[in-house]
Amino acid sequence: MPRAFSNDLLPKNIDESDTLYVTDRNLNVVYSNNEWATFADENNGHKLLESDWNANLLAGLCGKQRERWEHIYRLLRQGQLPHHQEQMNCSSPTERRIYQLRVTPKKDEHGEIAWFIHHTVRIDNKTEALEQIARQLDQLGHSEALAEEFQKRIGDRTVKIPSFEVARHFEPLEKIGGDLVWHREYPDGTSDLIHADVMGHGVAAGMMATKIAAMLDEIAAVQMSPRETVKALNQALLRIMPSDQVMFATGLCLRFEPDRERVICCDFGHEDPIFSRSGPISMRGGYPVGLIEREEPWGETTLELREHGSRFLVFSDGITEQFNSNGEMFGVTGLVGAFQRAIDAPVHEIVRRIIDDLQNFRGSAQVKDDQTLLAVHFARNP
Repeated sequence: MPRAFSNDLLPKNIDESDTLYVTDRNLNVVYSNNEWATFADENNGHKLLESDWNANLLAGLCGKQRERWEHIYRLLRQGQLPHHQEQMNCSSPTERRIYQLRVTPKKDEHGEIAWFIHHTVRIDNKTEALEQIARQLDQLGHSEALAEEFQKRIGDRTVKIPSFEVARHFEPLEKIGGDLVWHREYPDGTSDLIHADVMGHGVAAGMMATKIAAMLDEIAAVQMSPRETVKALNQALLRIMPSDQVMFATGLCLRFEPDRERVICCDFGHEDPIFSRSGPISMRGGYPVGLIEREEPWGETTLELREHGSRFLVFSDGITEQFNSNGEMFGVTGLVGAFQRAIDAPVHEIVRRIIDDLQNFRGSAQVKDDQTLLAVHFARNP
């Protein structure tokens, strides 16, 4: 039987066929169905099966991932999003499982948001997955082949930044991916480097990454500050986004100036860069792009390389959230350790060694997400 704590804690008329769990407005789980319990039992989540368990959904999250979900639930609670929908990877070391998750707020008799209903449908083995992809392709107005060709063109671009060396690794989970590295050099020698990570992966995310690259080509035709570029990208995404679709991207916009030992960074909800001297640097972050229109949600942080180190990493969460067959996560700690072991090597060798360490850690476990890693070196050592 599905598990619930008390009938007076639950909304009425729950559709048990695809409701994975229900939380109260504070995100404490008050209902879960059998599939939740089965998944918990198969993945050593014994706490999920205890009768007095009432965990908070955010308790197991940290860093940017927690911030992202806090943003989403805040927008749902404020009525600024009618619902939130995305694909979630719940694979085990032996089976690939992808679900379509839809979070819907539900009001009580007083008109206040009291619950969040979490519906899931497994799509990796269902025809609905193909139908959904077809609809998204139609909405984005491109073909998969064109997206693949465009991504290859973007991926083949050489990133040349005066006074800096850049090496990168990109491994999409499927044929095309939702990670993007975009670069432009301006006439005065100033360069912008943007790493964006679209929610999800596969065709839908790849199509949106393609759109973002095309938008940036147009937006950055006129040089703006990193914050203004991110704001313009957010506005462009919101203009094309269907009202019933939620698709967003996190990322970093990095501004490099010739012969200047610094980087100006605008963070839109992304993973913190890791520096050779200071380690992970927490910056003035802002909302992901494509979520909501805000006047000044993003800040800029100037990172002095003499203070933080002449080398740093930019990466997607597909790197740090890679698990091994024991259920252990590579994490920021694993990435920092791999970086330190390769710190004195040329940037291309740094990337290669880190990816080797990641693959050795992963072993026989499946890759869960697109993986992007950038290593940047100020050629004139501070």
